[in-house]
Amino acid sequence: MTSQSTRRSTLLRGARLVVIAAAGATLALLVAGNTAASVGPFDTTVSARPSLSGHTAVRLAPLGSIEFDTHDAPVRLELRVDELRLDEAEQIARDPTVLESVEDDVAADSRRALLLIALRCLAVAMVGGAVAVFLSTRRVRSLLSGAAIAGGLASLLVLSTVVTFEPEAVAEPRYTGLLTVAPTAVGDVEGVVDRFGEYRAQLTELVGNVVRLYRTAQGLPTFEPSDRTVHVLHVSDIHLNPQAFDLMELLVDQFDVDVVADTGDTTDWGTEPEAQLVDRISGIDAPYLWVRGNHDSAATQRAVAEQPNAVVLDGNATTVDGLRFWGAADTRYTPDKDQPTGGDVEREQAQALSREVADLLAEDEPPSVDVAMVHDARMAGAIGGKVPLVLAGHAHEPRQESFDGTTLLVEGSTGGAGFRSLTDDEPTQLTCSILYFDRDSGRLVAFDRIAIRGLGETGARIERHIVEASDEGE
Repeated sequence: MTSQSTRRSTLLRGARLVVIAAAGATLALLVAGNTAASVGPFDTTVSARPSLSGHTAVRLAPLGSIEFDTHDAPVRLELRVDELRLDEAEQIARDPTVLESVEDDVAADSRRALLLIALRCLAVAMVGGAVAVFLSTRRVRSLLSGAAIAGGLASLLVLSTVVTFEPEAVAEPRYTGLLTVAPTAVGDVEGVVDRFGEYRAQLTELVGNVVRLYRTAQGLPTFEPSDRTVHVLHVSDIHLNPQAFDLMELLVDQFDVDVVADTGDTTDWGTEPEAQLVDRISGIDAPYLWVRGNHDSAATQRAVAEQPNAVVLDGNATTVDGLRFWGAADTRYTPDKDQPTGGDVEREQAQALSREVADLLAEDEPPSVDVAMVHDARMAGAIGGKVPLVLAGHAHEPRQESFDGTTLLVEGSTGGAGFRSLTDDEPTQLTCSILYFDRDSGRLVAFDRIAIRGLGETGARIERHIVEASDEGE
């Protein structure tokens, strides 16, 4: 009985030390079980905490978190993104190919961070276990026992985490906070990619058929272009949709377009990666005249100017097929959220720009202009009566009106208000116009408004408008 009592007492004492050491290790991990680590362009804090269920969480304050069921061990691994290093982020924005090396860096940094947190947790647990056992027994030699017990338990947790870890679990994330919209966003992107080829094929066939039918249709207003007619394709507000350039290439060929007039907002944010889209301009088989919109930046303007067939109009004029085009840039930059915004502010800015446009036009020599190009029609408010025709965009809705003896043609969105519109059940129409000018007088005599739908209920509409001589100056 004596030996059994002794063994029972020893077991109870050992179990008590294990519980105390485990409690001390757990408390220590809760307090200090974390370490700073750089993961790619991010400064992060990596932590490990005892938990009833094993999982990994990535916290992106203030957006929320992403959680993964990555392992079975009772440990919660957490990576908190503290800061994005601006210098590296700007480098990625300037050159997206940098992301290829960043992916490798993130993988290597993540492995290093996990090793660091494992070593730190082992050390912290041993210290916590040693201190807890010492405070319980008040014996210095118990420090070693507490450290050994806590170290053994921590090692067991690390080993079980590694053994049960399933990398495939990252394919089944759970989102919290604002990040709950992430699955929808991913689905939208995948939908756009899946539908892009279908949309492009439909558009190509559709435009070709519609143009052929249109040319043989009956009952159209009387007008027949001749060799003295200059054909101008007016486009605007592409907003990053590459389909706009597919449409332009088709129309330039089908309608024998002599020159393209683009009234701006080729991009959404005006960043350098977006500016790569303007390389498509070089594929347009016609001179391409362009004015900057409020979503285009100076970088966008430089990229357009580099295209061999492009002419940027910014307070200057150019002559194509006998027509003299003059244009002025919209110097507002809407993506800059540090600037005041709102309808009243935008109206006041446009009115101020209209005075600048009038001053620039007055400085131009010779003063005779056939077509003036601006992005926002309100920018032309002070040049009414000084030019016969103003082309504009910005509003995403086509319209025609006259003011002070000047005809105003506002185009809709040739990009359907942007590439993201393809995620809608019924994508926004792509709109543009073919303008017909008399080569001798430089006068607009007619124009066709074109609207194209793709995906779902495909279709197109072309409306001819005759411009009578008496219309000018009304």
